Amino acid sequence: MRKFAFVLALAFAANVAAATAQRHAAHTATTISSPTQFEQQQFDVLHYDAWIDLTKAPAKTMSGVCEIRLRWTGDPAAGPFYFHLRSLTIDSAYYNGAAVMVAPVGDSTSATYHYNLVPPASAHQGDTAIVRIVYHGEMTDELGAGYWGGVTSSGGTLFALGVGFLNNYVSATEHWLPCYDHPSDKATFHGWFTVKQGLTVASNGHLVSATPGPDSTVTFEWQHDIQCATYLLTFAVDHYVPLTIQSGPLPMVVYARPADTLATHASFKLLPRMVATFERHYGTYPFEKVGYVNTPLGAMEHQTMISFPTSLSQSGDTINTTGAHELSHQWFGDLVSPQDFRHAWLNESFAVFCESVWLEELRGYAGYLASQTGKIDRYINTVAPQEGIFPLYDFPRTPPSSNYPETIYQKGAAVVGMLRFELGDSLFFQGLRDYLTAHAYGTATTENLRAALEARSGRSLDTFFNQWVYGRGWPVVRVNAAKTSTGAGICRVTLDLSQTQADSLPTFTNLPLEFGFQATGGQWAYRLVRMNGRTQRIVLDSVPEFTKMNLNSGPSVRVLLRSNISVAGVEQHSGMLPDSNGIEFVVHPNPLSSTNAFTVEVHNAPNCDGIDYWLYDSAGRRLLVGHTDACEFPIPISGFNSGIYVIRFRFHDLFYDVPVMIAR
Repeated sequence: MRKFAFVLALAFAANVAAATAQRHAAHTATTISSPTQFEQQQFDVLHYDAWIDLTKAPAKTMSGVCEIRLRWTGDPAAGPFYFHLRSLTIDSAYYNGAAVMVAPVGDSTSATYHYNLVPPASAHQGDTAIVRIVYHGEMTDELGAGYWGGVTSSGGTLFALGVGFLNNYVSATEHWLPCYDHPSDKATFHGWFTVKQGLTVASNGHLVSATPGPDSTVTFEWQHDIQCATYLLTFAVDHYVPLTIQSGPLPMVVYARPADTLATHASFKLLPRMVATFERHYGTYPFEKVGYVNTPLGAMEHQTMISFPTSLSQSGDTINTTGAHELSHQWFGDLVSPQDFRHAWLNESFAVFCESVWLEELRGYAGYLASQTGKIDRYINTVAPQEGIFPLYDFPRTPPSSNYPETIYQKGAAVVGMLRFELGDSLFFQGLRDYLTAHAYGTATTENLRAALEARSGRSLDTFFNQWVYGRGWPVVRVNAAKTSTGAGICRVTLDLSQTQADSLPTFTNLPLEFGFQATGGQWAYRLVRMNGRTQRIVLDSVPEFTKMNLNSGPSVRVLLRSNISVAGVEQHSGMLPDSNGIEFVVHPNPLSSTNAFTVEVHNAPNCDGIDYWLYDSAGRRLLVGHTDACEFPIPISGFNSGIYVIRFRFHDLFYDVPVMIAR
């Protein structure tokens, strides 16, 4: 009897396997979304329930059960259910409680490596189903070397970061959770994490309970009932202490080790003001809590639980521009996520721009402009030479670029700032609120952003987006100026402008150029003009007689450009020294927050003999005088207060001013 039953079972299993194989073969019509290409699927993931055993922490050994609730929005016969899981072993799989087979698809090094689960023939469009995956193994990171995305154990902390910089699949939650790991499909999350007593788990949403269990364990239950992209899910395990920065309707909490609590609390002292600043610009904070957790690597904007570098929390930096950057992601990236990672600039460009908005809150508009100046200088002088010149949208990802090249951070912030100037504050910020409202808790594309801003402003932004978002490079503006006195301390200035960037780069139009003219008494007058061709002549009347002239250093805007200015008998202050073969003074870090010296680098000089420099405060008082013959040198600023300063350099009888900020 048993032998006969066994033979029947074998025959039945063979028939099931054959039928499953036939259904797998039939379900190849649809294509899984790649990191850089959205493909509409036949399903929509609604929710993840995960029970994860991390009792070996900080070791990366785990076991887990994940239940995925999905709805068939299309015909299940047109395509299987796809899910991702890397470096972990699947023990069993179930569809609505019935055991099913899952099949890996593709090479494990592929950007779209995943599993297929073919639904039963009884599945229909509109059905809701639960897929249950039982799995175990050793969690890994994107490169298997503790680099970034995925799961890392370092210094006693076990933690997950949701994206990778160098992996070809970008989203890295699949290193610990079976999921459809693509930003286009957002879902709610409920997680139960079991660890040894004495450890704490920080994760997304709100903490429901911490329940002691057998064998000296405790299970932390986290529930997040708001749609979340999988790359924004996380956990972190350590001997954490939750620090309450603010209680009440919107709790704000930072998880820190006991030894780091005082410094961490100081670093997040201004967190409520940060939240209020961004709410004023972008609308009400969109989630149930503001959360940060100190981790050895970061920063990463996981929804409601930001992974934040422990070293930055230990600094006690109350300005905390990195904290502001990650907080702003809760609007730009979390509330509205990119449909796929071609649109990653919608996250990072706006978050870096928001660093400047935060400094504007603390230091006024001059602080905002100084911050934008630093980002432009860093992009042109450092980032572009290292990474190459490419667009913000759909950028290359192979080295020296990456999934998150600094170009989309620094250039992107400059472009967003220019867009702010182009539209004006009222239309710009209201247009962003329109965009965030229209796509709240969902996804968006670059064109969605453009459409929202165009609808609010009533004007086309095609040229702006084509030049600065979809296009490459920046203008290099050559200025030959001649002034003619018209009496009574007034002159006429004739500006012969030409764009001298490489022929392979476009001619930029509608380019705002803000010229500054300093009179003998020290007052500056500014004139803003628009350049619309490769060459252009502009005549300015009623300009005060002046002895100094600059470009792109005025009170209105910072434009992504470099310039050469030549005026007979007039001292120049420009982004590039005139007639000097491109010699530049680069100052970093700018803004300066945690060190006691600016570092100055002189670029493109055959030698650096005879450089004089002075440091002035915002009132024009000279605070420091120095001389060097080095092409790289420090300027110590220990003892100086936070604020806006100017470093003036003299080299070969030419002058160059660099605005800098100290933000302690």
